[in-house]
Amino acid sequence: MMNEEQNSRLSIAFIVGVDEEGANITKLKSFNNIKGTSSDEQLRQFTDVITSLQQHEVADSIRNNQYSIM
Repeated sequence: MMNEEQNSRLSIAFIVGVDEEGANITKLKSFNNIKGTSSDEQLRQFTDVITSLQQHEVADSIRNNQYSIM
């Protein structure tokens, strides 16, 4: 039996500053309970919309899928 995807989480890392060594300081914003059937392109479009409303630059956007094994 094939497992069906339950849901996904989308995390967006924003660059909020620079430390004394010049490395980026990031802050992570997560969106839970994203439909597992959402395509990567749909999540990319969502990321683009959300980041256009932010004052901070985006460092990364990460999708984390969760599956039921039972």
